[in-house]
Amino acid sequence: MKSFFSFILFCSLIFQLKAGKDYRYSINLTRVTNDRVSIKLSPPELTQNEVEFCFPAMVPGTYEIYNFGRFISNLKVSGKNGKTITVTKTDANTYKMSPATEINEITYDVDDTWDKMESKDSGKVVFEPGGTNIEEGKNFSINTHGFFGYYKGMTDRNFVLEFEKPKGFYPSTGLSDIKPGETKDLVSVFDYHDLVDSPIMYCIPDTTTVMVANTKVLVSCYSPNKKINSKYIAKTLKQLLYAQRDYLGGELPVNKYAFLFYFIDRTTRSGAHGALEHSYSSFYVMPEMDSTYLQQELRDVAAHEFFHIVTPLNIHSKEIGDFDFNKPKMSEHLWLYEGMTEYAAHHAQAKGGIIGIDDLINTMMQKYETSLTEFNDTMSFTWMSKHVLEEKIHPQYNNVYEKGALIGMCLDILLRDYSNGKYGTQNLMKDLSTKYGKNKSFNDEDLFNDIEKFTFPEIGQFLRKHVSGKTPLPMKEVFEKIGVDFVSEHITFEFSFGSPDLDYNTETKRLMVTDIKDLDEFGKALGFQAGDELYKINGTEITLENAKEVIGKYYETLKEDDKVVIDVYRPDKKGKFKVKTLKAKARKVKITEHNKISLKESISEKQKQTLRAWVGL
Repeated sequence: MKSFFSFILFCSLIFQLKAGKDYRYSINLTRVTNDRVSIKLSPPELTQNEVEFCFPAMVPGTYEIYNFGRFISNLKVSGKNGKTITVTKTDANTYKMSPATEINEITYDVDDTWDKMESKDSGKVVFEPGGTNIEEGKNFSINTHGFFGYYKGMTDRNFVLEFEKPKGFYPSTGLSDIKPGETKDLVSVFDYHDLVDSPIMYCIPDTTTVMVANTKVLVSCYSPNKKINSKYIAKTLKQLLYAQRDYLGGELPVNKYAFLFYFIDRTTRSGAHGALEHSYSSFYVMPEMDSTYLQQELRDVAAHEFFHIVTPLNIHSKEIGDFDFNKPKMSEHLWLYEGMTEYAAHHAQAKGGIIGIDDLINTMMQKYETSLTEFNDTMSFTWMSKHVLEEKIHPQYNNVYEKGALIGMCLDILLRDYSNGKYGTQNLMKDLSTKYGKNKSFNDEDLFNDIEKFTFPEIGQFLRKHVSGKTPLPMKEVFEKIGVDFVSEHITFEFSFGSPDLDYNTETKRLMVTDIKDLDEFGKALGFQAGDELYKINGTEITLENAKEVIGKYYETLKEDDKVVIDVYRPDKKGKFKVKTLKAKARKVKITEHNKISLKESISEKQKQTLRAWVGL
C-alpha cells in the first residue's frame, strides 16, 4: 500500500511540475457581453523579474500587420498572495509585467474582429477568415491568434485550453488532442506556433467526414439560414480531394484535415470573402447563397487552401519556420508558397478531369492579362516578397495569385520538356518536401541552387532571370514547348457592330447603349449615342430572347459596302423615346487582340510528348 500511495504522490507531483510549465487558459463561451468573452490564464512559472506578455502583430498566411492586441481590453494581472503586479502597455500588442515571479493569473476580454467598429487610425480591417467572430448562442469562430497571448521568448510551451460551452455545441478543428464533454472541452496544443495554426469553430454541429487515402477529412459548416450544408460541401469536394490525392502521389501528408466553413448572410467589413490556410485545416468565410452558384468557387478556393499542406507545411524558409509574431520578417519565396499552390489547385483539377484543358489554359491566360494590367511585371518577384509588408510594395501582393501561378505553369512545362515528360513540378515539390519537411527550414538564398540540383541548369537560369530578376516571363517560348502559338499582339480586319457597351433595361425590356467610349470607326459612322435602345437591325425587331439569333444572322450575311440600317429608340431631353434610324455602309475595322494563343496546325512528337505529360493525357 505504501508503494502505491508513493506512486500516486509522484504522479501528482509530476503533473504539478508540468502544469507549472504550461499555459492554462479558461474560456467561457456561455457568458457573452456585447460580442465579447472573458479569458483567464494561469501562466507558466517564471524565474526572471520582468516579462513581456504579447498578442500577435501578424500571423502566417495573412501578409498584413493587423495588431490583434487592438481587440484586447480590461487586461488585469493578479499576484500570488495579493502581491501587486505592475503592468505597463508598451505598444498595441505588448504588456510589460513585474515582478514576473509573483504573477498568479492574467485575465482580459476579447472583442471579435468581424463586428468591432474602430476609429480611422486604429488599424486595418481584419480579413474575416483571419479574424474572430463571437455570436452568442450561435457561432464562435476562433482564430486562436485573436484570443490567446504568450510570454515573449516562451512560445515553445504547451497550451491547454478549457472551453465552457453552450449545450450541444461542438468544436470543429484540425487538432487531434481534444477531449470533448457535454459542457466543457479540453484542448491541448504543443506550442504557440501550433496553437496559431489551429482555428476552432464552435456551433451546433453540421459536419460530414470522408476518408481520402490515409487522411480523415472533416467538413464543418455554419449556414445561419440553412442554405448550405456540410453534406453538399463534402460531396462537392470529394472528387477534388481524390484528384489532389492522386496529384500528390496517392497519399496526403497529414492524417487529419478540417475544412471549416462559415457562410455569411451579411456584408463583410473587409468587403471580401475567401479563406486562410493552416497546416491541418482551412477556415472559410463565403457568401450564403444558393449552393449551385458556389460549386466551382468552393472547389477553386478549397483546392488552393488544401494544397498548402505541401507549402509551407513541408517546404518553408526560416522566416516561416521561426516566425516572429511581433516583428515578422518576410521570405523571398511567395512565388512558392502562394503561386505554386494556386497553380497546383487548377492543374490538379485539369489532370483529374474536373475541368478541361481549355479551362486550365484560359484561367492561366486570364491571370497573365491581370498580371500585366494591374501589377508591375518588371518588379523582381523575390524582392517584392521580401518587402511585401512595406506600404509602397504591398499593393503588388495579390500578384502572387496571378504571376505567381504563371511562374508555376512555366516551371512545370519547362521541366517536362527538359525531362522528356518524366519530371514536373509535382516531382519537384515531393523532392523538396523530402529534403526539408515540416521541421526543417531552408535558407532563402539556397532555394534556387537546391532546385537546380534536383532539376536542370536551365531551370536555375529561369528562376534567376524571371523570378529574382526583372525580365518578364517567356510566355512564347514556354507555349512553344507544347505546340501552342503565342502572339503578344494580333491584328485582323473584321466586320463589327460598332462596339458600343450594351446592357439590358428591365423597364423597357430592350438592349440599351450604356457607353460609347470604345466605339470603333463603324460605330462612329452609325452614330450611336449613350441611352439609345435597340429596336430593329436591318428591319428585324430585336429582343432579349432573339438577340443572339438576330446578331448572329447580321454577321453571317454581311458583305463589304452593304447598307446597314439600325433603328433605335432615342430619349429626348424630357426622357421621351423617339425612333431614330442609323445608317452606314458595312466596313471591316481593325481588331487588335493581345496575348492570343492558338494550337499550331502541326506539332512535333517532342511537343506532343510535353503536352501529354503536362496535362496527363
